[in-house]
Amino acid sequence: ALMLVVACSSAAAAAAAAPQSVPSIKPCPFPNITAAIDNFSKIISFRTVSNPSAPNHAEDPFEFAKLDAWLSSTYIEVWQTLKVEKVGVDNLSYLMTWQGSVPRLKPMLFISHVDVVPVPEETVQEWVHPPFSGAVADGFIWGRGTQDVKVGVIGLLEAATVLIREGYSPKRTIMFAFGQDEEVGGSMGAAKTAELLLSRGIELEMIWDEGTSVSMDGVQPFTKQPVALVGTAEKGYQSVQITVSSPGGHSSKPPIDGSSVGSRLGRILTAISASPPSPKLVPPTLDLLKGLAPLASAWMSPLLMAVGLVPYADNLLAHIMAAASAEAAALVRSTAAVTKVTAGIADNVLPQTGMINVNFRLLPGDTPDTAVEYAKSWLGRDSPFANVTIAHKMNKPQAKVTDATGPHFGLVKAAIQLAWRFDGPQGEQPVNVLPILMPGRHMF
Repeated sequence: ALMLVVACSSAAAAAAAAPQSVPSIKPCPFPNITAAIDNFSKIISFRTVSNPSAPNHAEDPFEFAKLDAWLSSTYIEVWQTLKVEKVGVDNLSYLMTWQGSVPRLKPMLFISHVDVVPVPEETVQEWVHPPFSGAVADGFIWGRGTQDVKVGVIGLLEAATVLIREGYSPKRTIMFAFGQDEEVGGSMGAAKTAELLLSRGIELEMIWDEGTSVSMDGVQPFTKQPVALVGTAEKGYQSVQITVSSPGGHSSKPPIDGSSVGSRLGRILTAISASPPSPKLVPPTLDLLKGLAPLASAWMSPLLMAVGLVPYADNLLAHIMAAASAEAAALVRSTAAVTKVTAGIADNVLPQTGMINVNFRLLPGDTPDTAVEYAKSWLGRDSPFANVTIAHKMNKPQAKVTDATGPHFGLVKAAIQLAWRFDGPQGEQPVNVLPILMPGRHMF
């Protein structure tokens, strides 16, 4: 329903080349919910697993072919009305264009993906329903991809189908891009689609990607009121390798001065754990906390209202959040996680080198160079015997933070509030809509 409303409201935004104010949102027709559920259930049954070792990142290309045949026969109106292009390596991704009537208006792009992560055979028995069953039971649709993110594919196609049947024709061009390998980086699908758009000189007005959800239990500990959290920025992804060296030797005579590779790695690992990057408040977390102020309890509200206004309030709240939980800490600091530690070649030989891989998820404003500086700060006495290098440096700049007070966010907010309402203290009211920082799940 949300995809349908946003697709509808994008048409209202087409009145200007670059919306300067939030347009009025007109209610959209609702899809045939039974058919939509059936189609959602069916798409889960296709085992479109991505595999980074495959030439086209498809573990079984035949499953992608079966999905393609089903999509084109199920969403006939979409295939007839929109320009549907098979793109990406081996044409396993999709670019769909719903041409607008006003060429000067920049297109709006909706993104999803058809691939899913694998299901290890030893975990199948742990599923309540088989992972590729698409079972409809107990008020849920079960299976791999229901949340991440075949729901986006079906939501967009159902929305387009309903609008086509209503005779809708957009002023602004609307585009759908469905990738084949998002779960393994997107280099075969989304990256190729982006290159294609660039080669055609297409500039976009707005991109709507997968995000978070409507939290019906609120945002703890700030509020219990339902909140729709819209991702307006994503943390950067960067890994750094710390390599240490030592003379080595035989394991029967380990050094007593702490110069072994094991000792050096141990001290650095301790430093990483004891001294993570300092917390700080930056947008969109800053905007999230300001938006939570009027929803918070009497004792919490004044602190949130002081954000950005009272000296030291930002720093105090950032440190409180950093100590509250892993989820809260990720919103206020560039996180650093040790993901690999390697050393040694034999059971009785002291290694001469060792390596620590640290994966950073960087706050807006932090860069790969920032990650290197953090890593160097952990070396201490081992600095002369250590080297810090960037592993697979980001080949593109971090995306900008979308302005939570701007017209684009306002459009999304209005569309969500039209679709989502809840019973509040004053009766039925629209859900609260606030920006949030995405944790940086995607690789650049």
